[in-house]
Amino acid sequence: MLVGLPWFLMDIATYGVGLFTPIILGAIDISGQKRGAIIHELAAAKGSGAIDLFLLFGFLLGIWAVPKFGRIRMQAIGFGGMTFGMILLMIAVHPSNSSFHIPLVFAGFILFNLLMNAGPNSTTFTLAPILFPTQLRATASGFAASVAKIGATLGVFALPILKGSFGVPAVLGMMAAVSVLGLMVTLIFGREDTEN
Repeated sequence: MLVGLPWFLMDIATYGVGLFTPIILGAIDISGQKRGAIIHELAAAKGSGAIDLFLLFGFLLGIWAVPKFGRIRMQAIGFGGMTFGMILLMIAVHPSNSSFHIPLVFAGFILFNLLMNAGPNSTTFTLAPILFPTQLRATASGFAASVAKIGATLGVFALPILKGSFGVPAVLGMMAAVSVLGLMVTLIFGREDTEN
């Protein structure tokens, strides 16, 4: 459960949100201008580029934080940050938040990207080698990776369908729920003896 399920859930959110960041930004309309499709698409591309820098910062933070604070703790912090990032995005798309719209959009994506890479994207693949005896490590790692890729595939194919059927706020809510599930599985099944 600990090596497969959190990685599966993280990949749903990572690939679902990550690959479609420009589409989500476009649907949220970060351009703030009504001049046309080109300005709208350019704003989404620029915003996506700026947000994606925090993926790199998240990995750098993970390189420092995971050895210092432990895999399970950083994985839990990461899933918590991913959840709050999606909640900020849900708040941003609410019509009553027009004055804070763009700052909330960027804060939500930045929090999601930063803590995803500092947390579960830096920890999930390292759990199988430390939890299983040497003769089973490769099998456990392969199993966990294959389960994760099912999640990635689900995120890539399901998000556009869900967005088309239910809209951006519902998709953001679903990604927040997926992140909460990752947090719960990590907290329930994670053990401190996995840190060694």
